[in-house]
Amino acid sequence: MQSLQAYQAAFTAHLRQPQQQAQPRGVNARRLAVYREIVFNQFYASVSACFPVLQSILGKRRFRKLVRQCFASHHFDSPFFRDISRAFVDFLQALDLAACHLPPFTAQLAHYEWIELYVSHLPAEGLPASATAIKDAEALAAATVQLQPAHSLLSYDYPVHQLSRKQAHLPPVPTYLLVFRTADFHIRFVQLNAMTYQLLLHLQSTQSGLTGHLACLAATLLPHLPAQSVTTFGLQTLYTLYLQQAIIAHPAGTA
Repeated sequence: MQSLQAYQAAFTAHLRQPQQQAQPRGVNARRLAVYREIVFNQFYASVSACFPVLQSILGKRRFRKLVRQCFASHHFDSPFFRDISRAFVDFLQALDLAACHLPPFTAQLAHYEWIELYVSHLPAEGLPASATAIKDAEALAAATVQLQPAHSLLSYDYPVHQLSRKQAHLPPVPTYLLVFRTADFHIRFVQLNAMTYQLLLHLQSTQSGLTGHLACLAATLLPHLPAQSVTTFGLQTLYTLYLQQAIIAHPAGTA
């Protein structure tokens, strides 16, 4: 008698690739066909809901074929429906886009479309909100500062936030974005320049004070500029992000 594990493996292999893998013995073919269609349609619905821009650029038939390829070949390591879209992103990042005649930005656009779902589920661990507001950029220098706990710093080769069905042939341009969740659970996107991106990377990865962050930025990335100019720029930039709720800051003595 076939073991349960062997039966399950044969059953799922058929669901994934019905043209290549024979159906298990003893299963009603008509009922299996209905079940097979239901399973794939559920998978397809979860993916297509997360990637409307990519779907509009590729077209429904081409996009569905790509989803079918992912369904048939990708290894899935999570039982949660919300992780299906992450698996599709992983699948695209491992795919040879040129060999599949897909636009070179396909994987990056998919990642950009998925990132909102990812940030929405990140834990909110970090500094609690301060009741005392920071009044200006200079006051920020003495504050305890961090990015919103639920955030992601992104670097792409294409302007993914500008791609659409009508703008599907944009040239590659280094693109930097910050995606974050506010305290009231709104997801926001902010486009960054290269300098601000580097500043936020440093802020994200080290625990030094804000003055130390800016001094490091000036010394390592911008040694040709006056340190005071870099500090002024950094404080003004971070204060703008603070006003946009991308940054949490506690005035000195309140953290």
